[in-house]
Amino acid sequence: MALLRSLTSGTSSLKAHQQRLDIISNNIANVNTSGYKSSEALFSEQFAQSLAGGVAPSNISAGGTGGLNPMQIGLGVKLGAVRTDFTQGSIRTTNRALDLALSGDGFFALKQNGQSLYTRSGSFSLDRAGNLVDSSTGSFVQGYNFKKDANGRPIKDSSGTNILERQLTNVNLNLAQSNPRQTEQVKLAGNLNASMQTGENAQTSITVYDNIGNSHVMQLTFTKSATANQFSLSATLDGNAVTLPTTATTVTFNADGSMNTPLNFSVSGTDLNTSLGGSSTAFDTTKNMTVTLAQAGNLFAGLTQYAGQNSVTAYEQDGYTAGNLSRLSVDKTGRVIGAFTNGQSEVLGQVAVAKFVNPGGLVKEGSNTFSLSPNSGLPNIGTATEIFPSTYMLGSSLEESNVDLTEQFTDLISTQRAFEAASRTITISDQFLQEINQLKR
Repeated sequence: MALLRSLTSGTSSLKAHQQRLDIISNNIANVNTSGYKSSEALFSEQFAQSLAGGVAPSNISAGGTGGLNPMQIGLGVKLGAVRTDFTQGSIRTTNRALDLALSGDGFFALKQNGQSLYTRSGSFSLDRAGNLVDSSTGSFVQGYNFKKDANGRPIKDSSGTNILERQLTNVNLNLAQSNPRQTEQVKLAGNLNASMQTGENAQTSITVYDNIGNSHVMQLTFTKSATANQFSLSATLDGNAVTLPTTATTVTFNADGSMNTPLNFSVSGTDLNTSLGGSSTAFDTTKNMTVTLAQAGNLFAGLTQYAGQNSVTAYEQDGYTAGNLSRLSVDKTGRVIGAFTNGQSEVLGQVAVAKFVNPGGLVKEGSNTFSLSPNSGLPNIGTATEIFPSTYMLGSSLEESNVDLTEQFTDLISTQRAFEAASRTITISDQFLQEINQLKR
């Protein structure tokens, strides 16, 4: 019966708009879900029944007939697609260092029971083994850890920064303390009074550190020589004389007050141990301690000999003792940086970023996570700002849901009206059928 078409079309509309209501309800329910991306229902018409096909014009030159368009009646509506909106949500500042947010495209990469998952929600925490994990699922956050030597010590570059191993794995921040560093560089600056009399001296001291982090006081003494612009130099370590290179025992200045020789000198670890007496092995003998008096090309930034007060100072050294972890922070590249009680900051790891050609093809797995599908493509793994310049990471922040309540309530009203209208078409169709059934009377 032809009237059944209108019943079917009305029923399809009720079903489609009920599905749209489900999507809107889910969006509203997740308005406060961190990293949630709203979804949108897209409708398409059902297959249309053809009552007549199209007819081409015929015998036009002899005054024939024109063409006729096809006659078709649609059979209703269906849910054509559910599209996820991946636009950026607002960034909210938190007080947790391991809350992370992405500004720009991309996802955090996770591993759960061997399955790769991806999320925009960066609410992370540490487990008892020091692994960085998703707070709601326990999934391991993927990224890069620092390299270690055969004894488990961090391998550092020339500037003393931990080198990251560029192999994607579970990020582990289990570094309870910062290892000590032996002093290898000491820098001096200031003035030696050009009016000093022969035999007068000026001293400076600085705390330096041995291989296991013990502190020692190094004192340098500059004694005015009878020769113009010349001083003799001696050194002690914890009050014990240190053997200096012969090139360092005499310090000479130019006539303009700038340093002449030596610009720097080195004391071997062996000589430092000897000064401590006995069979001391406090200092690593493979490392020298270099004392810089001035730098070539910038002589006046080091020691000078001008008329005026003695102000020679040992102002910098690069050693330190061991320290315990006091706090964590994350920079815009995703590097997790630990601040230690010895005043040092060390890179403990780096959180990776995954990007997709078609993020809309990802499959929602619940708990704010997505998984791959045949249409999402494979992930491109990199790091924020370094590999992906348009994306950067924010520590102590979370991305909020991108649900627009105004839009959702507007859609809710239009869905309600469409549902009511579809219900009305079913009611009218039913009345038509009742009239037909009464014809036999």
